[in-house]
Amino acid sequence: MIDELIRKTNDSYNISFNKYSPLTSKSYILNCDNNKCYFTKKTELFVDEKYKFLYNQGIDNILYPVINKRGNFVTEVDNKLFYVTDFYQSNAVMNETKAFHMSNQLRSVHNNTYFKRQLSVKDSRKKMEDIFEYLQYKFSTLEAFVRSVESRPFDEYSIMILKNYQYILDGKKVMANLQRKIIADIKEKKSVNFSFIHNNPKLNHLLIANGKEYLISIEKSKIGISSLDMAKFYIETEDVKIDMKSLIITYFSQYEDDFYFDYFCFLVLLYYIKGIVIIDKDYVSSQSIIYASQSIKKFINMFDLLQKN
Repeated sequence: MIDELIRKTNDSYNISFNKYSPLTSKSYILNCDNNKCYFTKKTELFVDEKYKFLYNQGIDNILYPVINKRGNFVTEVDNKLFYVTDFYQSNAVMNETKAFHMSNQLRSVHNNTYFKRQLSVKDSRKKMEDIFEYLQYKFSTLEAFVRSVESRPFDEYSIMILKNYQYILDGKKVMANLQRKIIADIKEKKSVNFSFIHNNPKLNHLLIANGKEYLISIEKSKIGISSLDMAKFYIETEDVKIDMKSLIITYFSQYEDDFYFDYFCFLVLLYYIKGIVIIDKDYVSSQSIIYASQSIKKFINMFDLLQKN
């Protein structure tokens, strides 16, 4: 299939590809006649529009695909979408350094694509109601599970679950207060910054090569509030040994409004709660609760959220 794709790719670009080597199930390194390497990856609908939006905004820290003969970043062959970029061998960079640079590159995109929009009562209320219903269900399930653990003979799993459950309750308390503040902002139809967000800010989605830094893999990107990117970035890098508190505070200090930081905190806690797996009083459940509760404890203490909320 890839051989046929390469043959037809030659019809779409002013490049003659002659061989390939797989990187993943969706990506390949392509070689052309002059021994230059390119990278190709299967992609999704609307990605071309995303690249064009960023390109037309003058955003220069995105690795843009090669433009094909039709003037598009994304090419369609046999109902399959893919793009081709120059291939760069990424420099070996410590995760601590990469996390710092990822934060800077996200901020650059956010700040150079933002526009003001009022929070929509109609759209936001429905979203918050759905989240509220989910949290009610999840916390009720957790409470029932913990009660069942208390009613059975104690063992190594019981002790760890009961010992850590208090931190989940702290998270519940903070989330309830944050949600009230966010809902109040929605009711006021507060005007906030919307911008282009990467929405999948993993460290391996930052390419550092030849003295330049590029954000890559924007398939999941969208227009939204930057707090979402920073929440996912925090969770992605929480185990990296950097001064995360300083990095996050520095990022949100650019806003005079607490809304962005409140929304960030709410999303981080939401992702931790959603990640809890409850099966039975076993290794999987106990480890899931321990991981979530310790992460919640660390996050709340880092930003003094119990005192602030």
